[in-house]
Amino acid sequence: MTTAPTVTVKDSSQLAQGDIVRTHGMRVRLDHGASSERSDRTVYSWVGTVLNLDEVRANGHVPMSFLRTEKWEPAKGWVTDRKDVWVVQGNEFVNWLVEDPS
Repeated sequence: MTTAPTVTVKDSSQLAQGDIVRTHGMRVRLDHGASSERSDRTVYSWVGTVLNLDEVRANGHVPMSFLRTEKWEPAKGWVTDRKDVWVVQGNEFVNWLVEDPS
């Protein structure tokens, strides 16, 4: 028997590299992030890796094309770069469920 990890709630400003965020039926490990100052708030954006890709695919949580990135390769043109990426973005008013480390 496996037990589900416990979670904590963090707003976007509290997210950190390595956090595993639950969103849209996915478990997304945050790989690298950036922030952008706006006139009234800071916006945060984290590029992450979907850890439960088979489950996401089987249950249709999001279209698989949403998890794809492309890059330009000379002599080939645009090619698929990744098929497991999700961007977690928001400001200090957006809360996320984050798995507690075990």
